[in-house]
Amino acid sequence: MVQLQVSGQYDAGVRVVEDWINQHQNDTSQNDFLQLQIAMVYISKAYHKQSTRDESLDKAASHLEQAMNAYAAKKPEDVDTSLFGIGGAYEILGDLSQKDKCRFYGKARSAFEEQLPLIKGDSYTAYGKTLALEPLRAEIRKQLTSVDDKSAKAGCAVTPS
Repeated sequence: MVQLQVSGQYDAGVRVVEDWINQHQNDTSQNDFLQLQIAMVYISKAYHKQSTRDESLDKAASHLEQAMNAYAAKKPEDVDTSLFGIGGAYEILGDLSQKDKCRFYGKARSAFEEQLPLIKGDSYTAYGKTLALEPLRAEIRKQLTSVDDKSAKAGCAVTPS
């Protein structure tokens, strides 16, 4: 997928991931991640192909919605940063969009707000490595501030929690 994206074959890159999802319908454990990856390909396409920007943004938004639905169905119990990635992608959509900035920034804010309380404890250990979690919480708060600032500049109603 990445090689196809780098060479400008965005739709072919998306098809690779969609084919994999279709061939592995019994394993939905990574669908949130895979849908986010598809959305990122469409975001890249929106950056590089101005003539189809709105269509690419719509497709990216659709796949982000699917990523959110897959994440909700998965209900991870361990530290999982999927919402952080999804929120970041929505923020990029807001940056690129001319007509839906407020909607995309609102979705980014919601994802970040939902992510923050899920990062529990002081550290997380996996594969023999321990990571401090406060830097992740700080980054999420930073993204929330960024989205709020961008929302205000775009004239969106900002309702911080």
